[in-house]
Amino acid sequence: MKKTLHFILALTCAFFLSLTSVQAQSNYEGDWEGAIELPGMQLAITIHLTFAQNTWSGTLDIPLQKVKGMKLAELVIDGKKAQFKLPEVPGSASFSGTFDEQAAILSGTFMQSGQFLPTKVTKISASKLLENQVQTQTKLERFRHLVDSLRLQQNTPGLAIGVVKDGKTILLDGFGYRDLENKLPVTANTQFAIGSSSKAFTSLCLSIMADRDQLDWEKPIVQYLPDFKLYDAFATQSMNALDLLSHRSGLPRHDLMWYGSNFSRKEIFERLQFLPPNKPLRTTWQYNNLMFMTAGYLVERVTGTRWENYVETEIFQPLGMKNSNTSVASLSKYKEAAKAYSLEEKHNVLLPYRNLDAIGPAGSINSTATDMLQWVRLHLSDGKLGDIRIVSDRELKRLHTPQMLMLDAMFITSPELTDPSYALGWFVYRQKGIRIVEHGGNIDGFTALVYLVPEKDFGLVILSNQNASTVPSTLARYATDLFLDLEYTDWATRNFGRTQEADATQGDKKQVPAKILNTKASQNLEAYTGVFEHPGYGKIEIKKTDGKLQLYFNSFNLSMEHWHYDVFRATDSLLGISFMINFQTDNNGQIYQLSTAPDPLSADIHFVKLAPSRLSDPIFLQQLAGKYKIENLDLSLTVETNQSKLILIVPNQPPYTLLPDADLRFKLKDANGFSVLFILDEKGKVTGLHLDQPNANFLAKKL
Repeated sequence: MKKTLHFILALTCAFFLSLTSVQAQSNYEGDWEGAIELPGMQLAITIHLTFAQNTWSGTLDIPLQKVKGMKLAELVIDGKKAQFKLPEVPGSASFSGTFDEQAAILSGTFMQSGQFLPTKVTKISASKLLENQVQTQTKLERFRHLVDSLRLQQNTPGLAIGVVKDGKTILLDGFGYRDLENKLPVTANTQFAIGSSSKAFTSLCLSIMADRDQLDWEKPIVQYLPDFKLYDAFATQSMNALDLLSHRSGLPRHDLMWYGSNFSRKEIFERLQFLPPNKPLRTTWQYNNLMFMTAGYLVERVTGTRWENYVETEIFQPLGMKNSNTSVASLSKYKEAAKAYSLEEKHNVLLPYRNLDAIGPAGSINSTATDMLQWVRLHLSDGKLGDIRIVSDRELKRLHTPQMLMLDAMFITSPELTDPSYALGWFVYRQKGIRIVEHGGNIDGFTALVYLVPEKDFGLVILSNQNASTVPSTLARYATDLFLDLEYTDWATRNFGRTQEADATQGDKKQVPAKILNTKASQNLEAYTGVFEHPGYGKIEIKKTDGKLQLYFNSFNLSMEHWHYDVFRATDSLLGISFMINFQTDNNGQIYQLSTAPDPLSADIHFVKLAPSRLSDPIFLQQLAGKYKIENLDLSLTVETNQSKLILIVPNQPPYTLLPDADLRFKLKDANGFSVLFILDEKGKVTGLHLDQPNANFLAKKL
């Protein structure tokens, strides 16, 4: 593939150098910077010349086109004259020029397709190179001091940081501790969970598939996954891969549907159809992990390779990311794994690792600063690392191209940050006019940031073992100003002192309603206990423990506080989970469902109360079977068992199937408003039943 601008330098070209004198060798060896004068612009280039064993060699850089280290050949120097051809570039491209008397300037003309393009490069002096090195070292010392100061000031356990500029690693080191209790230091090879920074890996998987004609970005997903189904029929039939990766599905986060659950990836995929959207497809940017999970499931179904294995073989291995993996199981076995912490009242509290395997394509990767710098280099080099091409430059550009405006971006908190948008697995915005491409990650006890400045060939990765830390994003802002010579801003003052999500993706929290004082629940606490189920979210169980209600959902145990009337508040302060629970009763005064909005942007989700499991237990049902005599009436009823169901037989009427309802209550199938409530004595022996119907209630004694 060839790139064509007004002048093209995208493939290997080379210089054949013939040295006419030792003086020429001495004068021409070194680095040369300048530009080719294109119509309306200058194309900056750098030529690096080296003389060894009577042979000239060198490389060529073109920062705008992200060409670095291009080998030079086919150039002839005769005295002060220099000329070369570019056979890999279309249009019979060639150059001829002349060195000046001081061997300080090479000026001449590039010729291509009949165009004559003035070109001049100037030799970088040894003193200038030394000055640049001293400046870089001074900046690094300032940055290191800043890292240590902010880490201590914000009580951050540990940080691993890698910085690359102009293709060179200028910083790769650890700060603080990966294990606070045992004072084990962070190194460049300490492994951290990178959370949502994993999303860009999933996006790249789809780009690789597109390169191989296995995926059409605009083709509806349902054509690849016939069983793909959303709550909204139009979204089901229309959503494509671009929609999956740009957070415009119309769904709010619905994170508590999967967070801490035991659902498999396939089960989560099948439950998508029960999650209501709050916006139409493609109208609003709303962060959504479930769609990236779906993208990973798409990888598996199309390629036949699980997302985990695809990332390993197509990305980790060719990039040499030997200490990276996709599961918390691997993290826990890694000898230099960082422990996870949450800052609570100025103290770091140890958190257990969170298993994210089912939702993996959205955030389960673990890696090191050393490995992640390879990832950064790939994105600063048009999808190629050295001689290894991972993805085409066309597809990589697509990943960095904005797809949706972010009108309410939380991380745009300063006037220096403008134009927020979301590409495909990447946030894109401007810092002081310079285009930034980045993605953070935040999951239990870890915060990560991958940060690119493509036009300046600058990038970094910052990994931390503290939950929801603002330190990585703050340090990235400082690094941009410092290493790119931008005007200084006191980012610490801007960012600290207010709550800010580390990955800039959380929506506003739903406001807690004002508590109405002097109210009480309509029923005793036992009435609110039981199991409640939603087809998408699964089951919530409420138990009474030590005189208080506890809510069990997925792997979480939340305390419940009475708020007012039949409304309670469920919370887990350590994980920052909080939502309101509203119980509803039926015409019999029985609680039959609860409503809650576990996602702050969604409408209430309704969980229907399940009948106790014993009401379907054949052994228990057998105890309920028998004859019952209605008091004051010469009428007997018969209750029979049919496997795991009860049948009510009333003389001269068709048999009625009894459906489990609640406690010891059964509803009559196809008889609205009719129910049977069995009566047990203190020893658990069945003594009778209540037959309730809209116009009368009857008591029957068991015979």
